[in-house]
Amino acid sequence: MPATRTDLEALRADFPALERRRRGKPPIYLNSACTTLRPRPVIDAVRAYYEAYPTCGGGRAAEGAHLRAWFTEELRERETEAREVVRSLLGAPRVEEIVWTRNTTEAINLLARCLPLEPGDEVLTSENEHNSNLVPWLQLQARLRDVAGDADLVVHRHFARHPDGTFDLAAALAAITPRTRVVAIAQRSNLDGTRVPDSAIRALAERVHAVGGWLFLDAAQSVPNTPVDVVDLGVDFLAFSLHKLCGPSGMGVLYGRYDLLERMPPFLVGGDTVADVHLDRFEMKPPPEKFEAGLQHYAGILGAAAAVTYVRDVVGFDRIRAHERRLNAHLTERLRPLECDHFWLLGPPDADQRGGILTMASSQGTVINAIERIADEESNVMLRKGMFCANAFLHHRFDATGHAKNNLRASMYLYNTEAELDVVADVIERVVKNPLDYLDDA
Repeated sequence: MPATRTDLEALRADFPALERRRRGKPPIYLNSACTTLRPRPVIDAVRAYYEAYPTCGGGRAAEGAHLRAWFTEELRERETEAREVVRSLLGAPRVEEIVWTRNTTEAINLLARCLPLEPGDEVLTSENEHNSNLVPWLQLQARLRDVAGDADLVVHRHFARHPDGTFDLAAALAAITPRTRVVAIAQRSNLDGTRVPDSAIRALAERVHAVGGWLFLDAAQSVPNTPVDVVDLGVDFLAFSLHKLCGPSGMGVLYGRYDLLERMPPFLVGGDTVADVHLDRFEMKPPPEKFEAGLQHYAGILGAAAAVTYVRDVVGFDRIRAHERRLNAHLTERLRPLECDHFWLLGPPDADQRGGILTMASSQGTVINAIERIADEESNVMLRKGMFCANAFLHHRFDATGHAKNNLRASMYLYNTEAELDVVADVIERVVKNPLDYLDDA
């Protein structure tokens, strides 16, 4: 059984950033959907690379080869262990199915560039995808239009969600056609926290496989708090970023079925992607190395393993999910009575369906601006204002009413407390009840 901690204060002590003070007060960090704080074991793992074995090429040497280089041998051992840690996290059948990337965005761009898609093939997404799971497919559409010489060629299509933002499986299944080659969806929305049920993911996988396509899962917001098994879900590709999982910046993962990775050409080439090179020809390495061009982010790789171990084994996913739901329910209970014609919560009413994300919206930018400013100035509260890279969905749903950009998100994680949320709720209540007092905060 994974070890867990029952003392929240002891857990918070693992995060050095929470020890800081400004104007005599600690930080209240509520922007974990963007980037989580990092615990000491992750910081130590990153520092260990630079202090103990700051070299290159460890895990990328030929399997079984004896490396007569002290630091390189140590690095190979740790990088190999790190890839296995991530493989076990996702339930992937083979460690070779784990490709290191910089982040989820790079992983999706890799797919959009390397999958064997041609004019006539289509990519299907939901209407509220992150920009990173939309723009690469729109760029693919532009490329295939040029190839086909058809400016109106349809490559990307989308299906609607329910009015409250929750996933509409019937709409998704109905949108899959014989031309669908990729269904690309986020497992959990970074806008309002809604999650696609596992049963719906399996149904999508079955339908898209039946027409010869593949299912890609953007798991950037789900892997940090939910066990994910790629085999059980039937996904062909999955990506996530470590910076949302208490891990280092600039470190991501692409999972891909080995038979598909084997057939895909690499996005970037050179360096360690090749087994051998002559003046007139080259031979690529097998996956995952053929997708990992150049010097790798070794400190990030080792930090990734430490982050997974900390989140999964020290804290535990069950505890994280329960804690997030408890926090969201608490803040929702404080804010729901304040909803009015100039302030409301996005997403489904039930806080359990929103995980650790609560997003506020307003028809008046001054309300959102005032909440953010006062919370920061008075109590060091860090929220996120804007469109959260969900531009297309917000424009589509809210441009007509003029408040697509007036959003403020509180995203909670394993280190937050109800007392912190009460500080935020007090500020929100003050502003929402007397918005005219803050009209100068444009």
